[in-house]
Amino acid sequence: MTTGAEQGEIVEVGSPVLVAPDPVDGARPFAWMSTIIVTATLFLALFNAHAIAAWFDELPPSPYTEPLRAPIAAWAGLTERLGFDAPRAAVRSRWEAAQAARFDAEQPGEDGSAQ
Repeated sequence: MTTGAEQGEIVEVGSPVLVAPDPVDGARPFAWMSTIIVTATLFLALFNAHAIAAWFDELPPSPYTEPLRAPIAAWAGLTERLGFDAPRAAVRSRWEAAQAARFDAEQPGEDGSAQ
């Protein structure tokens, strides 16, 4: 909203409603963002180590990847033995059971539509 435009002045007038400042503006956004990224990274490293190992296995062998292959496989095995892999394994088994579901006389590999 501006006033005094008829005299060539343009003056900004604030909002008539008192609005509280955004709490994120007062916080340190870099520290907040860094905390979120570190937390997400640790969560994925603990509960999704199987996917990290599977992705790493698809990388082509090189002098940089080969020394890391054994530690990553060991980490995935450790998280599986500790049970951190259980939620992923449960979802995976339910997905495979849903894929294996058949209706009537449908055979594996058929699309299930009537011919």
